[in-house]
Amino acid sequence: MKKITIFTPTYNRAYILRQAYESLLEQTNKNFIWLIIDDGSTDNTEEIVKTWQKENKIEINYIKQENQGKHIAHNTAVKNCDTEFFLILDSDDYLSKNAIEILENETQKIENQENISGIIGNRWIPKSNKAIGTEMPKGIEYASGLELYQKLGFKGDTLRLYKTKILKEFLFPKIEGEKFIYENVVFDVIDSKYKMMINRDKLYYGEYLEDGYTSNAKKVKENNPKGYACSLNSGIKYSITIR
Repeated sequence: MKKITIFTPTYNRAYILRQAYESLLEQTNKNFIWLIIDDGSTDNTEEIVKTWQKENKIEINYIKQENQGKHIAHNTAVKNCDTEFFLILDSDDYLSKNAIEILENETQKIENQENISGIIGNRWIPKSNKAIGTEMPKGIEYASGLELYQKLGFKGDTLRLYKTKILKEFLFPKIEGEKFIYENVVFDVIDSKYKMMINRDKLYYGEYLEDGYTSNAKKVKENNPKGYACSLNSGIKYSITIR
């Protein structure tokens, strides 16, 4: 039985999705399912993915839904995930060849630890091979995301692999008329209850694209004021520094 589901949300990313696909074909351990949630793409994403499914080189599950936003795609993926672990891989990112092999081995250390929600690591820049932000702090094996960012001075993007059963307990809210909510709205809640195991291997690579959420942060906030407010409120509620 497959142990890890790799979740990729996508919207009109047919032009770059192959990068992720090829990195999965090269995995030294193919004991995973690639779950693609197509959030209403109008390009040829569906055609491309169905071609890959026919190739049958890796197991691919494809679900297309009405455009509702990345957070609802995340909910759809979690609800349709049957594996023990859930790895988030954005459509413009890719994994190193040994990523799944290393992560599956690491899961053996945490699967019976009830206070651990998953594994967290750096997101690395392909060309420079440097971390986006700061590298994971040394000398620490376990920490929550809240502790990493608020106490230990960590900055930047992360690889996140979760126990699926935990994610099923904490889904993103749906806000009528809006299509974006920052990840911290769910991750902060989980981090307030669980720690994560820190991984320092170079497993996850990506960089910001012009059509990504990060590059369009101001516009995203303006178009999704309630979702943005949820993020701010979560940041205040789960702030370690003001407790």
